[in-house]
Amino acid sequence: MRLVHYILYVSIFCMFGYGQSIKILHSMDPLEERGNRSYKNGAYQEAAIFYERAFKKDTTNSALALKIAESYHHIDQFKTAENWFRIGIQNNELPTAQNMLDFAQVLMANQKYEEAEVWLKKYKSVEGSHLIASKKLSSIENIHKHFRDSASIEIEPLSINTKYAEFSPFYYGFGIVYLSDHHSNDVTNVMGWSAEEYTTVFYTEELESGRMRDPEVFHRGLNSEYHEGPLVFYDGNKIIFTRAGIPNKNNAESHLELYYAEYDSRKDQWVNMKPLPFNDPNYSVGQPAISKDGKTIVFSSNIPVGYGGTDLYVSKLQDGEWSEPENLGEFINSAGDDMFPFLINENELIFSSDGHGGLGDLDLFRAPLNASGHDEVENLGYPFNSSYADFGFISDSLGRTGFFTSNRENGGFDDDIYRFTAKWSRVQCVVSTVSGETLSNAKVNFIVGGVVRDSRFTDANGTTDFLALPGEEIKLEVSKEGYVSQSDVIASNELFAGMAMTSTITLEKEPVARPERVDPDVELQELYNRRKAMVQVNGRVFEYREVGNSRFIVNADEKILLSNTPADDGQTVEERAKQAVEEKGLNMQEMYSLKNIYFDLDSNELTEQGKEELNKVVKIMTVDQKIAFSINSYADSRGSMKYNDELAFKRSQKIARYLIENDVPGSRLILDSYGEQGILNHCDDNTECEERFHAVNRRAELELVMRKLYTNEEQVD
Repeated sequence: MRLVHYILYVSIFCMFGYGQSIKILHSMDPLEERGNRSYKNGAYQEAAIFYERAFKKDTTNSALALKIAESYHHIDQFKTAENWFRIGIQNNELPTAQNMLDFAQVLMANQKYEEAEVWLKKYKSVEGSHLIASKKLSSIENIHKHFRDSASIEIEPLSINTKYAEFSPFYYGFGIVYLSDHHSNDVTNVMGWSAEEYTTVFYTEELESGRMRDPEVFHRGLNSEYHEGPLVFYDGNKIIFTRAGIPNKNNAESHLELYYAEYDSRKDQWVNMKPLPFNDPNYSVGQPAISKDGKTIVFSSNIPVGYGGTDLYVSKLQDGEWSEPENLGEFINSAGDDMFPFLINENELIFSSDGHGGLGDLDLFRAPLNASGHDEVENLGYPFNSSYADFGFISDSLGRTGFFTSNRENGGFDDDIYRFTAKWSRVQCVVSTVSGETLSNAKVNFIVGGVVRDSRFTDANGTTDFLALPGEEIKLEVSKEGYVSQSDVIASNELFAGMAMTSTITLEKEPVARPERVDPDVELQELYNRRKAMVQVNGRVFEYREVGNSRFIVNADEKILLSNTPADDGQTVEERAKQAVEEKGLNMQEMYSLKNIYFDLDSNELTEQGKEELNKVVKIMTVDQKIAFSINSYADSRGSMKYNDELAFKRSQKIARYLIENDVPGSRLILDSYGEQGILNHCDDNTECEERFHAVNRRAELELVMRKLYTNEEQVD
């Protein structure tokens, strides 16, 4: 996937590995310096060559070995990357957390899942709760699920595939267009990339024999001296395509942009070519997906305020103008890279990601376009996905036939296009009320042979679906809180292979007494609330703590003993802190009292009480730029363990988002969650409790992080 990696990362190399700041600890070899420059400019193959030549001079340089490993990691040469990671980690007594995570990802790509699991757990032991690592661990533990429906999908490589890269197909006319670096070009040796690394758009059609017609260069007016990236056609003569300029000596950084054009058949020209309004010189936008009516576009971008490296965004055509792009949110976008979107229909999105777990590198996933908290991102499984990179998916409106791209052959050295045909049928469930209104977030269990094969929640249109093999009988059990559950049975056979079958289920409302919103009362807050006193001394903010008879104040990198005499239990913690600081002779400028943040039942939305506490945190972190906080969230015991774990983490995310929106750097926040494992009282699964006792367990606690935050101020150019 070497070419596609360049197209994806040409403008975001600074997010990865050694493109970031590097503290210079020794006189650097000139070859290593040249490798750093190549790496920074995205020329990873060239960087690896320079690094390897430098390594021959010092075969004990573990940092250099890890740079070589990262270079091969970026161009998907995973076996070579694994070898260099082993050399670097073997010679390095303390590999960084990033080393551990990257090594685990390489091991997954090489299908060494057990060893990858070990390194992911080591990574989590250093970094704490981390969404990418957690999802990859979950994927390894449930690896069998990715092969469950493999017999229902047939794939074959297209005859047009060559030793070069062919990728990102899209329907056009009676065939497909696709991208490839297989062409001649007069441009050579530009910024270290050979001419073959500049892409051209090709067109091909399927012959009666099933083979593809010899490809021909798509319209010359579209191909240019720039990178032509993924594109889409709509309304017969309209196109939106990705383009990236060639880096030059004055500006080695090039960004992806989206362009619009129309085809004039009389002139045989693409006319009215213009950039889309959300292009920006500070980041990339590209890889468009378009709805059939041409009014919704989804694209990938590394806009700085996102959830990961690249996120997916949506824009609507309103009164002839594209709306301000909106991030598709935390349920679709991950902490990794989410890219290559495709809209099967108005609300069904296929995309590639390396942040939602999977078999290895980029995997293909499916999700509702307007995903909510109940919607799960679905891994398409094998054979769509492999341990290498799988992306560039297109299909008909039912997902029965289509194409996708993968570099699973030849050790990841090049990308090929595959055709797929699905034998399964799509079983669709539509849930509505007696009055005819659709019901969203209704749970549908799809049961085959008495076993729940899958559980899904209906979307905003009251719809969800499931893929069944011919001959299977599927029982649909539908439930939603406040309604009487219903079921239906539907059978799939060979006649329905590749087709959709629909079951419409009506739910009657059942009044259910739900507890009114209850805040923890004053008595319970005093009993259970782990209130913290924070004091500002000499421009720094410290937390007051008591251990035995000792009383002291601490911050990220300093601890001051105040007294070894017992505290007066008759005083509040704030009174005890003030007295101890003043007796020590310290000048206290201000005191802050931090309390737990509470949440409503089954909610991650911030209450006014929560916002009031977080505003204190914003002030504290503004006063003292060196401290960091760990956000630890909990749920009460009601609900499943898995649901409570997810809800607690969403509460931590919501708090972090609020702080970031109030100018607190995300690098100073650590997210953790404990679900129902941190209840403060007797209200476990086996105990009936008043609502006010449950309420004190639905909380978040902010802990001062006892470590320094380092910043790299020296950079390697």
